[in-house]
Amino acid sequence: MRMKYLMIGMIVILLMALLVACSSTDTETPCPTAAPCPECPECAACPECAECEACPEVLVADAPFAQAWFESPHNDTTAEAFNHWNEDNPAAVPGSCAHCHTTSGYQDYVGADGSEMYQVDSESFEVGETVECAACHNEATLTLDSVPFPSGVVISDLGAESRCMVCHQGRASSLQVNELIDANELGEDLDTVNEGLRFINIHYYAAAATLYGTAVDGGYEYAGLSYDFKNDHVEGYDTCIGCHDAHSLELKLDECSACHQNLNTVEDIGDIRMAGSLVDYDGEGDL
Repeated sequence: MRMKYLMIGMIVILLMALLVACSSTDTETPCPTAAPCPECPECAACPECAECEACPEVLVADAPFAQAWFESPHNDTTAEAFNHWNEDNPAAVPGSCAHCHTTSGYQDYVGADGSEMYQVDSESFEVGETVECAACHNEATLTLDSVPFPSGVVISDLGAESRCMVCHQGRASSLQVNELIDANELGEDLDTVNEGLRFINIHYYAAAATLYGTAVDGGYEYAGLSYDFKNDHVEGYDTCIGCHDAHSLELKLDECSACHQNLNTVEDIGDIRMAGSLVDYDGEGDL
């Protein structure tokens, strides 16, 4: 019996010891302290934006004739006039041709690049240019009103048509023919065959020389003979841009028809043209 009570007492003591141990574990062991949050570094200051350069002043917000020029012969990128030198080695437009076949050459000739007027300073220009807006619209052409011709004659007091006449005037006259004759010392014996002579081409349509006639010695003129002077048409229609649209280059047929009846196409102009001569010079039946 004693043994039974002794066992029970020992069990009770053991249970009490376990309770004390658990209690001391829960109360005496401190909780771990959390590490403090690191301080966030300050963000670097944003750099100040660089000041923008002033935008260039827009001279023309919307070019009103851009489409007319774009479809004109002056912008025909397939034309021989703008591709003749592409296969040369090196491919370049000679300075003697460039003032009418490139925009850069034209600007050089009229002095728009700051160079001397009426001459081309560069020996060659890059291929691929046409006659663009900047050729005719620049500070030099704003005051251009005099044009020298191959004969040496200078026509002055022109208007904006001077820009056309710079190129559309041909490249030869009596002067060039006579210089070649003199260089070969033919004197008065002009019918003698001479290997030093060659055909002198006036080059393309010499419209300005044709318009001004003997005033610019456009074609070959024999001494002592008279030749037609400039034909003055009605006021407002006796210049390049009086009859041609300056951008499309087309004839102003709608304006011509105000006086000339039945004028609907370019071909109809042949019916209203005044005959300068009724001689069939080449014998092929067309006067």
